[in-house]
Amino acid sequence: MDAAVQEPIGLRLTLSPEAARKLTRSKGLKPHRRGRGTHEHLTSTYFDTPHHVLRKAGLALQLRQDGDRVEQTLKAPVPGPLGLHQQRRWSAPIEGDRPVLNSIEDANLARSLRRRRCESRLSSVFTTEVERTTIRLESNGAKMRLAIDEGTIRVDNNGHSKAEPICEAEIELLSGDPAGMLDVALEVCESLDVRLTHQTKAQRGYALARPTLRPRSVKAKLPTLTADLTAGESFRVICSSALEHLFRNQAPVLSGHPGGIHQTRVAMRRIRAALRAFKGLLPYEKRKAFNSEFRAFQQRLAPARDWHVFLDETLPIILAAEPDQADHIEKLRRVARQERRRATSEAVAALKSRRYARLILRFQKWLADLEREIPKKVFNQPVTPFAKSVLRKTRRELTSERRPLTRLPTEDVHTLRKNGKKARYATEFFSSLWDGPRVKPYLKLMAKLQDSLGSANDATVARQILWSLRPGRLEPEVVRLVQDWSDARIKTCITAAHPQWRRLRRAKAFWQA
Repeated sequence: MDAAVQEPIGLRLTLSPEAARKLTRSKGLKPHRRGRGTHEHLTSTYFDTPHHVLRKAGLALQLRQDGDRVEQTLKAPVPGPLGLHQQRRWSAPIEGDRPVLNSIEDANLARSLRRRRCESRLSSVFTTEVERTTIRLESNGAKMRLAIDEGTIRVDNNGHSKAEPICEAEIELLSGDPAGMLDVALEVCESLDVRLTHQTKAQRGYALARPTLRPRSVKAKLPTLTADLTAGESFRVICSSALEHLFRNQAPVLSGHPGGIHQTRVAMRRIRAALRAFKGLLPYEKRKAFNSEFRAFQQRLAPARDWHVFLDETLPIILAAEPDQADHIEKLRRVARQERRRATSEAVAALKSRRYARLILRFQKWLADLEREIPKKVFNQPVTPFAKSVLRKTRRELTSERRPLTRLPTEDVHTLRKNGKKARYATEFFSSLWDGPRVKPYLKLMAKLQDSLGSANDATVARQILWSLRPGRLEPEVVRLVQDWSDARIKTCITAAHPQWRRLRRAKAFWQA
């Protein structure tokens, strides 16, 4: 196979067949079209071992048939800028209908696949068959390729067949500034009902072949900054990491997975924390506008998250503490399940909305254009002094409270928790700039404090979500049961948080000499 090629960065959109037909003749695309479109019928068969060695290694192996020509392609995803997707690709024409792996020019990869005896154990896992329309586009000097695929993913297993429709569009940046590609995507979003998607055909195919591989939630990875980056570049790195976290949890949300909803809210919170940490760098109006929009979506997802926590975590604790109240708790569980279904449907609708797609595309475009919006001197300031200034400020806001936690009114505990989140996210953003022995213990201490305060907040929310129900829907003794448990739980969590709070206040920050 040929040496690895870095594919262009791009983005994917899912749309209906009707919207796909409109897209090919869209007036909005007409000024950007260059030349005539091309049409292909493509059949791709994906191969793996019985235990999915390639998938577990992050690889996707396919044979694609285009007429009489068969091409073998091995792909591996790599993080792209601004949260955009990108892949490394090894391709070569082959003879026959079986993959040939011994010609891969990447020595380490070829050695790894030989060691696992992959080639002799390969078999087909699923097949995609699509009609592809490809259109060349150009906007503001950026050259792009738009590929619209309509067809199916099919799994044939022991005489049983399963299929899912494919209808998606992919815009790839061939050359130029990503802002030009995002401009085109925004025009499409404004004129047609489309949704951003971050699942590849390979991921969808594996999930169809093996239902246990349905998308699951993933936690955030800490961004990696280096001292040679500017403050502006560091903001982009942090936001790209948060967008990657957001995108990887979109599919779990759309399938109603509770962890996906939680992690999506965390990703949005991290974006807002980055906007706050870098507010001295960013234009005020745009920063406030994006912060408000991400906050609005956080709030739309909050009820689903709250009811998931109430059902999966809070009710079992209450039942363990009050086993003689099992009948009342069962009635409450039935009501909570109904509310969870309703709230989860609203969360899914929020992420399927054009407003959400527009927010993400505009945010990505703003990140791409940021260097042109900020004075060079501000954008290019060294990141380490900037980070120290931010961390000093957030720590000062967090540790300014002198009263014991056990004596704070509820609203002051809530303020402390919010300041703790701001300080924790900022500290995580910049922690990779330091590598001393104090970094990990300091981050761990902040996490423990947030966990304790978070448990107290869950108990407060348990009380609040019952208040949101229609009067008379629950018996008064059920409401009193939850209220009494909530009061006791909050006291327990605050008592546990107090020594953690004292240790954090006394701890020497790792960025201090």
